[in-house]
Amino acid sequence: MKRGHFMYTTIEREVQLQRVLQKLQTLPAVEGVVQIGSGAGGYQDEYSDIDLMIAARKGNEPNDIKQTLFEYFMDLSPILMKEKQFASDIYLLIVLLNNRLEFNISFAPLEKIPVRSPLWKVVYDRDGQLQQKMMKEHTRFLEQPVQYDVGDVPFEFVYASFALDKELKRDNLIYALALLETMRELTRLSQALKEERKVHQFKAYHMLNPQFIAHYLRTFPSSVDVDSIQRAKQDLHRLFHDTLDHHPQFQLEEMIEALLIDDENS
Repeated sequence: MKRGHFMYTTIEREVQLQRVLQKLQTLPAVEGVVQIGSGAGGYQDEYSDIDLMIAARKGNEPNDIKQTLFEYFMDLSPILMKEKQFASDIYLLIVLLNNRLEFNISFAPLEKIPVRSPLWKVVYDRDGQLQQKMMKEHTRFLEQPVQYDVGDVPFEFVYASFALDKELKRDNLIYALALLETMRELTRLSQALKEERKVHQFKAYHMLNPQFIAHYLRTFPSSVDVDSIQRAKQDLHRLFHDTLDHHPQFQLEEMIEALLIDDENS
């Protein structure tokens, strides 16, 4: 989406947020509201959206709250609105207003409200239960030996690399490019974890180490052919290997490291 399509100011964004919060405070079923993401710490920039978690009081259905907000936003004539359901009592409402301001609002019972990152702020709490719940979950999050369990990323990277080689031999360039992007995604993830970024729904890649960014942008093939994709893969191997140096989460197994180095030098 082009920058010119964003037509809201930071003041307008705050006005819309406060209107939603005022609406939620009139609903007896709402225990409280948590703002998450960059908005919890002052927003990343003027293009940031509004991310909220709504906690339903015990004995109340989150779906009822979601339906009320659905009707509220419909009166604002949004250009896009989508409901998602992740469990019998956990929902997500995505709203894009006609000025391109985006709301991402999740709904769950108080006892199921999670903490998946350090970026959160209670913006409405009916009787203090939500703050207490969030602090408990926050402590649990910080005490986890691994805050973001993303699996065995080094293995997945090498495994995708082997699959890519096979597809290049088949001249299946479309799938080879898809596998290259899988490797690129794993590389971004490894670097974000190394820099102790909020990996959950992390998108601010432009804030990563500038040297990493410069090298990463060179890992796209110069053209769509076997040789270019192969060279891009080898360059990506070197970058991924660099991300694993002194990594706080991944221990590079000797066998995996040998495969990485062998491909870099091939």
